[in-house]
Parts: sequence; structure tokens; C-alpha cells
Amino acid sequence: MTKEQSRSVQLNLRSYAKINLSLDVTGVRDDGYHLLETVMQQVSLYDDIGIRWEPDSCGELKITVTNSKPYLPVDSRNLAYKAALVMAEQAESLIGKRPRGVLKIHIEKRIPVAAGLGGGSGNAAAMVIGLNRLWEMKIDTPGLCAIGTLLGADVPFCILTQNSRYTCALGTGIGEVLTPVKPGMKKHIVLAKPAFGVSTKEVFREIDRFPSSERPDTQELIKGLKQGDMDRVYPNMINILENYTLKCYPEVQTLKDRMSAAGDAEKVLMSGSGPTVMAIYNNYGSARRACLEIRRHGYEAYWAHTGKEIRGERNDKL
Repeated sequence: MTKEQSRSVQLNLRSYAKINLSLDVTGVRDDGYHLLETVMQQVSLYDDIGIRWEPDSCGELKITVTNSKPYLPVDSRNLAYKAALVMAEQAESLIGKRPRGVLKIHIEKRIPVAAGLGGGSGNAAAMVIGLNRLWEMKIDTPGLCAIGTLLGADVPFCILTQNSRYTCALGTGIGEVLTPVKPGMKKHIVLAKPAFGVSTKEVFREIDRFPSSERPDTQELIKGLKQGDMDRVYPNMINILENYTLKCYPEVQTLKDRMSAAGDAEKVLMSGSGPTVMAIYNNYGSARRACLEIRRHGYEAYWAHTGKEIRGERNDKL
């Protein structure tokens, strides 16, 4: 163990949310998981992840998790906690011994929970990236993405975008097979949700009973993103999971209608399995005005932009 490895180390990372610019179901695997074709985009709304590592060569690995939301789990049900366990196993296989010491994790939550924005997946991604640095494992980004598949289908995308310059990617398989898309979308957005969550497992369990007559042309959408041609992008921003969620959770349809009426949105679409609805705008002023209007209706609403944080901007809840 080096001198640096024997001292306490603090690492602070940002864990970004993601949206689905399109989402199509292309089949079902033998194990029941649905095959997807989805274009995912990082957005600037983020959680703060604090990781403190206190090595102790005589002790065992002890993990503690705290967060700013008292209703969130702090044990192995928490994805950040699970990520730490997985990375400890990876370290043991790479260097021949399990890390010993106290690992303290603090999560300052801003991304809504159970909202289809990948908040938990992003937290897990930040842990994978952070522990790779703290434990000097020297795993490259593709290797980290492979580890992310052990934690969830959205985790590899969050690792890719948090550990590289990419902010957008095509996800196939169950969403974990990634092809980066450059440059991705560059727009201002509003994210809003009703006061409840929607279970992703529930949506995928039931979606086959709600066939879609309208599907995205994913390659056309990607061409539009690469060329900056929004006339190609917007018509193909289709999420077929809306077929279930909007029908079975009419409050989400109401929110989508209100966001469409709140301002000059370029596109309004549900993200992931919901219940978050996103609206795309050409400028900050339009997005902020629409966000304030939606909040007046009692919804949890945020303004942000696609990509990483712009210096000087603070994209938190208004």
C-alpha cells in the first residue's frame, strides 16, 4: 500500500441525470427482459456524491451511506452501496486482496427519485468511477461500463457520460450496449413530475399489452443529432412506454398536456418509464418561464439543459 493509499482521502463527484430522447422495444429475451433501442442524453441536473476512504489494513471493509432524503435506503438496497460492494470484489480479483477500511458515502439528492431520470443509476456510476480512482484500479471506461452492467441497465450509460466527453449514446440490448452519439442534443429543458413514482418493472411487465402504432426511426434521429437538424430529431422523439404509463396513470397525461400548453416547447415527451415529463426549448428564458408556470400547478419542476453543467449556471430546483 502506498503512502497515498494509507491516508484518508475525500473525493467529490457529480452524478448527472439522463433522459430518453427515444425509446423503442424491439423484442423480449429468453429471460423475460425486453430488448430496447433507445437514445439517451445526459442533462445538467445532478446529485453531489461525497466519498471518503479511510484505509485500515487491520480491519474489514465497512460501508456507510448517508443522504439528504431520509426516506431513501442506506443499506444494500441503495445502488451506491451495491456499487461499492461490486468494486470491492473487482479490486480483490485485480490486486489479490479486498480493500480494508471505512468507506463513507454521502449523497446530496437533487434528481427526483423513481422518476425515469436514472438518479440511482447515476449514483452507482459515480461510485464505480470514484472507487476506481481511490483504489488505483486503473480500469478504463469500457471496463467500468462492463462492471456497470452488474448493477443495472442504465449504469453503463451513466458511467460513459460521467467519465468521458460524451453526453449522448444509442443503447441496445437491454440498454447496456452503447454506441456514443456526438455531439448529442444541445437544448434547454424543463423536467416535471407528479407527486408519485412509477415502477419500471411494472411498466415493462405490462407494456406488451399496449402495442404501439407509432415507433421512432432511431437512425433518422441520430442523423439529425449529428447534423443539428431538429426537423429530423423531433418527429422521432417517441417513447412507446407512454402507451402504458399515460393510460394507466392519467395524471401523467394531464402533466404532459399542461407542459404542452405552458409555453413554446419544441417537443414534450415522457422520459423512460415515467412519470417525469420533459419539454425541450430553444432558450433559457422560455424554459424558465415554463418551469415557473408548471410549478404554479403544484408539480415538482426543474429547469436544466442537455449536456454537462455550464460554468456560472446553477440548474437546481427553482
